[in-house]
Amino acid sequence: MSEDRPAPSRKPPLQSLATRVILVVFLATFLTAGVVTWLAVRSTYSFLRDDLDDRLPAEASALAGQLSPALASTEKALQALAADPALTASPETGADLLETTLRAQGDPGAADLDALALVARDGRVLAAAGAPHRTRALALLPWQTDSPLAALRMPDGGDDLAAWTVSLPGETGPLLRGALAVPTSLLAARSDPDPGLRARIVDPAGRARWVLLGESDPGPDRVVPPSAAVGVYRGAEGQFLVGAAVPLDVADLRLVVERPFRSAFSPVFSMLTRVFLADLCIVLFFSFLAYRLTAAIVRPIEDLSDGARRISVGELDVEVPEPPGHDEVALLTRTFNDMTRKLRRQRSEIHTAAVALRERNEDLQRANEVLEQLSITDGLTKLHNHRYFQDSLTREIKRVTRNREPLSVLLIDIDDFKRLNDRLGHASGDELLIGLARILNDATRESDLAARYGGEEFVVLAADTDLEGAVALAEKIRMSVQEASFILDDSMQLTKMTVSIGVAQYAGNRKTFFTAADQALYRAKAEGKNCVLSAEPEPGTGTVDAGTGTRDPEPADGPETEAT
Repeated sequence: MSEDRPAPSRKPPLQSLATRVILVVFLATFLTAGVVTWLAVRSTYSFLRDDLDDRLPAEASALAGQLSPALASTEKALQALAADPALTASPETGADLLETTLRAQGDPGAADLDALALVARDGRVLAAAGAPHRTRALALLPWQTDSPLAALRMPDGGDDLAAWTVSLPGETGPLLRGALAVPTSLLAARSDPDPGLRARIVDPAGRARWVLLGESDPGPDRVVPPSAAVGVYRGAEGQFLVGAAVPLDVADLRLVVERPFRSAFSPVFSMLTRVFLADLCIVLFFSFLAYRLTAAIVRPIEDLSDGARRISVGELDVEVPEPPGHDEVALLTRTFNDMTRKLRRQRSEIHTAAVALRERNEDLQRANEVLEQLSITDGLTKLHNHRYFQDSLTREIKRVTRNREPLSVLLIDIDDFKRLNDRLGHASGDELLIGLARILNDATRESDLAARYGGEEFVVLAADTDLEGAVALAEKIRMSVQEASFILDDSMQLTKMTVSIGVAQYAGNRKTFFTAADQALYRAKAEGKNCVLSAEPEPGTGTVDAGTGTRDPEPADGPETEAT
């Protein structure tokens, strides 16, 4: 083969056969590493989940076992105090009773009350016992609440308390409220809690009412697991949590112990990062090794692939360098080059045949256009013929029926055309028809359709024109014909002619539409010719005058048009 043959362009490495081999190696290594990673992460996750399934419910049950008696005894004590009639006898009596109750705290199993307040529903403190700032805080709590327990934040920055509310008898009676502190024995048992562990009391709607462990602010509403089983859920702040809940058997309250999901499963995330980096290094190493091994093997095949690609986009001037030897790749390369030579010869032959076929198609298209025009054109006058007029009439009737626009028709007939034709000859008659066609083209609008209906009859279809406008157009045509003169033979003598025109407006029926114009034309012929009559003459009037367009009470037969 020639030594100066241009080498084919190289395909990008990512589109070569070597890349596909590397991709198979990469996927196999990646899937293997992925399966190993998944098994490791799954095992670690299952281990941590089993640990949480044992630990979180145990934490929740231990806290609930210590807290339930304190809440129950507090609720019982407040309800007993609220039932004492002396509490609302007078402000002084109520204050003494609250003070006595507050001093009597400290019984075994009872929770410590830090303040008591008898509060009206408008926020006024009726009686109080305990620190003044705590009783004022009790009064600031809203009385409409769906849970008797609510978090109470101290204005002095001290520890948060829990406010317990009991309604006295009556729909508008005062409220008895007590400020309850976290039992010191309960907190002492949690001297070394897990990092990130949070415990709170929630109502049936999931709202935090009392924070035991974790941040002091109860925060917004949050979702909690429905039972003691450990669940993963999204908190109101948007972070995922792992928690367990146990009932307290007090006012439908529940104790929730929870941890952030990322904190609870941090070993999983740490192990996942290390395994991912190790897998990435393994995948990249084997991919690079596969690329170096396959690049040298598939290079001749890439040359053939590049040549085939160029042929597929129409580049037939392709010569692939033939490798030395007589192996399968060399034989395939020689066969490929022979094929491209044959394709170049065939392309030249096809191009020559295509040029000839295109020229024949263009000639046929022009002939079809001429035939199409001849099929709708009158050969003598070059106006549209009868068939085209009927098709156009159908379209216009559909359009005006839909748009409610007026449509009129003018039926035109040359007066005494047979006598003129017999006297002057058929050639002169044809000249008259051609002259009338020119007048119609000049007098009508582009939107109007002028056609030869047959013989010496012509028709004009006036779109968007009412009867009055159509009569005006007809009169214009009649006057133009009457004033025109025609030279029909070598004698240079002038010949004149006149026309009679019948006008009708479409009223909803195609047959009566054209029949009305035809009858108007017939009356115009019968009443003197050279005139315009509409299909709806006014009662008691005569015909339209041929020369001026005025009404003539007594129609008279006009003289026949003579050639001059």
